[in-house]
Amino acid sequence: MRKNFLFVATMLFSMALLSGCNFSSGVNINNNDSQENQEATEEEKSEIEKAIEASDFPWYFPEEAKNEGLAEGQTVLSIHSFYPDKLKESNNPAEETYIFYNATLKSIGEKSSVVTSMGQDIEMPNALIIPLPQGQTAKKGDIVLTWWQSGSGMERAIVTDDSNPSSPKVCYLDMDWKDDGKGFANDHNNEQLRPNTFTVLKNNEWQPGAQVTVNADGSYKIFTLINAADKYLLLSGWAGKIEVYKKEFCKVVPLEQDINVGDEIMANFVGSFRTGYKVTKIDKKIGRVWATDSYGETKIFSILDVLKEE
Repeated sequence: MRKNFLFVATMLFSMALLSGCNFSSGVNINNNDSQENQEATEEEKSEIEKAIEASDFPWYFPEEAKNEGLAEGQTVLSIHSFYPDKLKESNNPAEETYIFYNATLKSIGEKSSVVTSMGQDIEMPNALIIPLPQGQTAKKGDIVLTWWQSGSGMERAIVTDDSNPSSPKVCYLDMDWKDDGKGFANDHNNEQLRPNTFTVLKNNEWQPGAQVTVNADGSYKIFTLINAADKYLLLSGWAGKIEVYKKEFCKVVPLEQDINVGDEIMANFVGSFRTGYKVTKIDKKIGRVWATDSYGETKIFSILDVLKEE
């Protein structure tokens, strides 16, 4: 397994050139345009084509890579509702949209594991299973990975009430908050999480659920980390598209940023960080930042969707 991963990881840049994928700068293994490197890349192409044909996994990442903490009987997040059908039916599964839903981990295998959801057992690659370890507790202000528990779909949330640390109340961060009170986050504010259905995110760690920015083609794309293996990251981005990037091109968005009213920041615009925003208001309890753009329009951002300019 290890040998296969190292082979695939080494080939990522050349594979991007062959397939026209939009992550070429994120997996660039050559830092110059020397004739020697160009020739080496050409020599790799035939081997890459063989690797693509031999693999059923749509992304060039070790599908057997387990996230830390997987245990039978626990709640997990996975794309089990989409992946099996799209793998069979789509001409290019890597370009499809995927949403992570909650399930229960029934059994663990070396390459794949079985998750149970709505009475169905579904085999999934280990790389696409995110654990929510049992016994977690959270305190006010913590950011947790969970799902929208009165609906569905993976969510990050900030703890607003820790009177029951194993079943805290939260404000969801991946939903819109609106000043008129009509945002989804407003509607579901202070929703109580069930025990064993969340994990606390840590500052500046390569942890599933972490917000990650990728310096690619001069822009700063925003992703949610799914899995990290050696030098490469499996990431979920804009519109649920899953991509692979080399870790050296990526940065975890800090959970603890020193952002104040009047600061110039970057903020999320259609899945990428853009400059030109100025902070006008901060509400730490609900994890929101109000910022005005260069046109004078004020927008409300999750604290995961802002980044202080360095």
